[in-house]
Amino acid sequence: MIAGRLRQLIAFYWNGVFLKFLLAGGLAAFANFASRIAVQPLVGFKVALVIAFFVGLTVAFVLNRAFVFPASGKPLRQEMSWFLLFNLIAFPIIIGGSVLLRDYVFGHVLPPALAEAAAHGVAIMIPVVFNFAAHQLVTFARSKGA
Repeated sequence: MIAGRLRQLIAFYWNGVFLKFLLAGGLAAFANFASRIAVQPLVGFKVALVIAFFVGLTVAFVLNRAFVFPASGKPLRQEMSWFLLFNLIAFPIIIGGSVLLRDYVFGHVLPPALAEAAAHGVAIMIPVVFNFAAHQLVTFARSKGA
């Protein structure tokens, strides 16, 4: 029984949809990362993380809806609501992870700008597995009538 569940779990992630999700997520992460770098001199690290999160969120939604998940038949507003909810769950993980990794891991071994870059880059990746499952099973899942 455990082996069967493990095969199901592997099949859930080991497929073309997850690969497309990772590619879309990579582009969204790049938008997130680049926007943080662009606005950080104006607003500081923590506020830049928040702004960057919403830039990446917008890019991720557009790419996932257009290229990753097949049409769900749900209203756009419903998909957007679920997408926002699941990403807001990940939000404190990304922000907290960025700050903690900067202050307690990378800040001890790298210059400040590189420590911030490394911390932010790693923290962006933390919620990927959860988000894929949430979006596959809820956000972009086919509606009953579709």
